Amino acid sequence: MIEFHEIHHYVVVVIAAILVMIALSNKRFLDRLKLTDDIECYESEIPGGFVSILVPARDEEERIGQCLESLMSDPYQNLEVVVLDDNSTDKTAEIVLRCASKDNRIRLIKGDKLPSGWIGKHWASHQLSEAAAGAYLLFIDADTILARGTVKSSLYEVHARNADLLTAIPKRSAQCMAERLMFPFIDWAVYCWIPIRVAHRAKNAYLSATFGQFMFFNKQSYKAIGGHEAVKDNIIDDFELGRMTKRSGLTWVLMDGSEVVESLPYGGDLDALRGVSRSVFPALNYHFSILMVFSVVILALGFLPLLTLAEAAISDQNERAFMVTSLTSILLMGFSWFLVCRRFNHNILMVPLFPISIVVMVVVAYYSMFANAFKFASWKDRKTGGGRFRL
Repeated sequence: MIEFHEIHHYVVVVIAAILVMIALSNKRFLDRLKLTDDIECYESEIPGGFVSILVPARDEEERIGQCLESLMSDPYQNLEVVVLDDNSTDKTAEIVLRCASKDNRIRLIKGDKLPSGWIGKHWASHQLSEAAAGAYLLFIDADTILARGTVKSSLYEVHARNADLLTAIPKRSAQCMAERLMFPFIDWAVYCWIPIRVAHRAKNAYLSATFGQFMFFNKQSYKAIGGHEAVKDNIIDDFELGRMTKRSGLTWVLMDGSEVVESLPYGGDLDALRGVSRSVFPALNYHFSILMVFSVVILALGFLPLLTLAEAAISDQNERAFMVTSLTSILLMGFSWFLVCRRFNHNILMVPLFPISIVVMVVVAYYSMFANAFKFASWKDRKTGGGRFRL
């Protein structure tokens, strides 16, 4: 008979097995956003297929040029690229104007003063949506690069799936150690914890993940859910806009965009840690209890089997059942990380380092909690809200 204090060993192996099953299911049902060749076909067959690509930019001189160069290379002509200069103090506006002189699809607008109660990027996105002429709104970040042909392929998918919001998991380029440790975890948290086939059918708003690097809206649907004005003080506008889409009974679609959407690296380890920490606690809806349970579970997945094997190796006790269970848990976790690294182009050497990735993300999550609760979270010299804490 299994004693109560032994149950956690079996709980860990069961959870690890479930994660592998979800990953294998997603391997089949998480479709890739792929490029298509027949440009003229899509431009002529999709009525009103004018797309506004909206890019909020604040002090982005190091990245905005690469972003716009990728958009300028896109052969789809039925589009506009609107960049909002959010009171930049660097050469962001100059670079945008230089690109606009080469491609008349690009235009620059100047952002208005940030009103009280708004987060800066959300106010910029709201202004962009008001200035957009397209029937479709594609929000991307200034550090995002799209492959040539992504716009028409995305538009095709929106029509084929009757999507109100199409979002894509981006390829995250990593340069520093913090990025190499955190980015596989982020993809693992989506790929192994959210069964995509169920998420696309279920009405549960929290069974979703939406990525600000790529949000392709039907404009009418965006307006119907309230747009960025409805999330003006919520730091995770992307996640919340996806949740609102599902709550409204509209069609939310998540695809694997790692072949066509790339997010450029942060400016170093500290920048990466601060950047990721902005969203972790808000993604858990500011609930300490959810953070505590989730951190306990993932730490158990990462370390309980290792500690059990280590204890067995240095002690005289031979708990064969626990050793087999722990070894199975480690192999299952390693396999789930292997599937993630292969799918999203992470270095395969990160697989055996998954316990370290888990520790880093738990630390970042608790930092995120304190930063939000005590209102010292900031980005680009602006406060990002805060003061929220729920048990």
